[in-house]
Amino acid sequence: MVASSVLASLILSAVLSIVWPIGIFLICRGRMRLAARNVLVGAGVFLVFSQVLEKALHIYLLKANPATAAWLQAHRLGFALYGCLAAGLFEEIGRYLGMRVLVRPTGNPGTAVAYGIGHGGIEAVLIGTVAAAQLFFFATMLNAGRLETALAPALTPDAVAHVRATLEHLSMLTVASGALERLIALLIQIALSLLVWRAVERRHLGILALAIALHALIDFPVGLVQGGLIPAFVVEILLLIGGAFLLAFFLRGLPRKAALPAPERAAAPVET
Repeated sequence: MVASSVLASLILSAVLSIVWPIGIFLICRGRMRLAARNVLVGAGVFLVFSQVLEKALHIYLLKANPATAAWLQAHRLGFALYGCLAAGLFEEIGRYLGMRVLVRPTGNPGTAVAYGIGHGGIEAVLIGTVAAAQLFFFATMLNAGRLETALAPALTPDAVAHVRATLEHLSMLTVASGALERLIALLIQIALSLLVWRAVERRHLGILALAIALHALIDFPVGLVQGGLIPAFVVEILLLIGGAFLLAFFLRGLPRKAALPAPERAAAPVET
């Protein structure tokens, strides 16, 4: 059985994953120029590069190609490295191209912040809201005694047992940590957007390479957890500490309401 308090926390987590990007947008709107177009561009580019192109590579290397699938399954460290590098390359190259071609400059730091809200916001909805809603549905089915019957046509017995074990080990703390992780991830996406926007302005691919490396470094511990090399609570503690500093830095760095910058008029010269 899944406690009613856990079910309530799942609903709250799903709602918070939507509230985080909206709240940050409203906080920043009075302090910088934000364009809804740039938010939509950030969300759309993330969907194309992360959810379509990157996942297509995962399907090929982890399922369709027996050689790479066997190697990555046997080498957990290699699996973690592959996962973090793939995420860094696809998301940051997509972010760079989206900013170069599709965004509408509105002034610093508003252009990058709006893009980051879109990128991180849609990620929060997909990972936070959708996942919490799915867990809530499965939990209600478990409490009603219909979980195995509902999942048996689509999943193997081992997979059904895994879902059941996951639900039985859910707690308010684990659900709350997931909601907090979505906020931290959103702030990280805004920070990476600020970095990549600098690469676009300066036309400096070295800064893009730095963003790719930082993204991979941030995702690497998650890959270690997925590979069973480190416990999940270690990553959660690191995210909590890093997120607290990042949130403080972000709020402190916001310009005052009276200090709205002028829109960019010309790109910076190419840096050599």
